Amino acid sequence: MRITLDQLAPLTGKELIVKTSHGSVALSLVAVTELPRRGLPAQFATPLSLVLHGPSNIRLAQDNYYIDHPLFEGQPCCIVPIAPSATAAPPLPRYQIIFN
Repeated sequence: MRITLDQLAPLTGKELIVKTSHGSVALSLVAVTELPRRGLPAQFATPLSLVLHGPSNIRLAQDNYYIDHPLFEGQPCCIVPIAPSATAAPPLPRYQIIFN
C-alpha cells in the first residue's frame, strides 16, 4: 500500500470510519503532513503523519484497525493515541497513523 500526501489531503476535515471490536467509530482527519525523508532512498514513499480526532465518549487503544475507505485497500493501520486536543471543549482524544 503506497499512500501519498496528494491522495490524503482531500480527506482532511472528513470522517474516516474505523472498525473496532466495539463497532464502527468515526474519526475526523484533522492533519496530514509529510515527515522528513532523512536519507530514505528515492524508491520509497515519503513518510506521512495523519492526526485524527475521535469522539469524546470513546477511547481507542493502540492497535491495528481497519479503516473503511478504498484508499486503505483493506489493510490494517496502526492507530496510536496521542495527547488530546487542548483547543476543543471538552478535549477530544487524538490519534496518529504513520505511513513510512
